[in-house]
Amino acid sequence: MIRAMAPYRISFGGGGSDVPPYCWEEGGAVLNATIDRHAYATITCSDRVRLVSDDTGELAEYTPGRLPYDGRLDLLKAPYNLVYPGASLEVRSEAEAPPGSGLGGSSSLAVALVAALLKASGREANRHEVAMLAYRAEREELRQLGGYQDQFAAAYGGINYMEFSREGVRVEGLRLDQDLRLELQYRTLLFYLGKARRSYEIHGDMQRRYEEDKERQREHRRALREIASGMRSALLKGDLEEFGELIHKGWLEKKSMSDMISDELIDRAYEVAREAGAIGGKVLGAGGGGHFMAFVRPEKRGSVISALSSIGLVPVQFKFEKMGVVIWRARKL
Repeated sequence: MIRAMAPYRISFGGGGSDVPPYCWEEGGAVLNATIDRHAYATITCSDRVRLVSDDTGELAEYTPGRLPYDGRLDLLKAPYNLVYPGASLEVRSEAEAPPGSGLGGSSSLAVALVAALLKASGREANRHEVAMLAYRAEREELRQLGGYQDQFAAAYGGINYMEFSREGVRVEGLRLDQDLRLELQYRTLLFYLGKARRSYEIHGDMQRRYEEDKERQREHRRALREIASGMRSALLKGDLEEFGELIHKGWLEKKSMSDMISDELIDRAYEVAREAGAIGGKVLGAGGGGHFMAFVRPEKRGSVISALSSIGLVPVQFKFEKMGVVIWRARKL
């Protein structure tokens, strides 16, 4: 029995600039951090291909071979088809956040599945290769729209500045001292909005807008890329006030890219958070739902939590996670 887990992530800034074709044409950058919520994959021997979601209870069985994408646990099939097609295995998944959370959960699961399947097949791969295979599973096999950052965050773990170009992906782990890292965590608040996001619709809308008005959409993505670079500089010099202001600037830039990124509840949450003392904030992921992040001055932490709770948002406790994907052999009891 082989098991793997991969963490979810918070994207502080730059999301959208990591999406092709823009990042291939001009280069993109993001700054993100993984948190202590995980996706799990478990691989065991079987007499056929057996796919199981422990979250939904869904089960699908197939004859060994390349599996069809028919809407039944396709996210489990894509890594199998890429890494270990034809093997007789049970592939089981579990997630610590609901679908559409905006925390990169589907990519975390893809990374965990790829890593576990590679181990089961006897192949060795580094974190970069695992991330690229997970990217291919989602973006090429399943043709899901989106960028690169989620797979690389889940594979590498930690607080990272990432750059994306035609030549590939570069991941720079930011070495922050413990005091700064803990203060960054203390000032970062996470809330569940009570509804899932609709990322496929938002990414589709953004792609349409990019094709219709490339120059304007490139300007947005250039701005997001520069904001991510500025966040890196702010963190390396320990300036969390500037870091928070860049989160605010990034949200205003991001929501102007599509009418679907924000809505009445999200706009209200942002207004309430700012009035209560948040420096900046944003909806995580593509937008439209999932989790809302607020970045606060320490003396305003309690007031922001109270204000957002009063309008129905649910505070979510978390800690930053240093580890990326982890694989181990489990024993059947």
